[in-house]
Amino acid sequence: MIYAPGFERVIEQPIAGAIGVPRQARLIVSEGNYLLVDEPRWIQARALIDEVWYADLDQEERLRRLVERHIRFGKDEATAIEWATGTDELNAEVIAATRARADLLIPAGLMHQVGTPPQ
Repeated sequence: MIYAPGFERVIEQPIAGAIGVPRQARLIVSEGNYLLVDEPRWIQARALIDEVWYADLDQEERLRRLVERHIRFGKDEATAIEWATGTDELNAEVIAATRARADLLIPAGLMHQVGTPPQ
């Protein structure tokens, strides 16, 4: 068994060793927003991964989902909007600049068909 970090939305912090991955696992799907960033620490991480897919989503839907998630985890609507259009938006700009480096681009139209994002 190896252990991967998780992320606790209530405290907005990563939690080391929160997710157990059994040795027999053959496919591991992970969120990794920065895996395509052209900086040494992320290049090293990317080298350990077989494929990185970029899930594209139009800005309106991305912001709607972010605000909804922030509210679900305890922020009031005004704070959720401020966070999504501030901190989250700055991160989104960094990530969007990396999309050309992805092994596969999942288009926004397909992302809309997937359904409700996980809780």
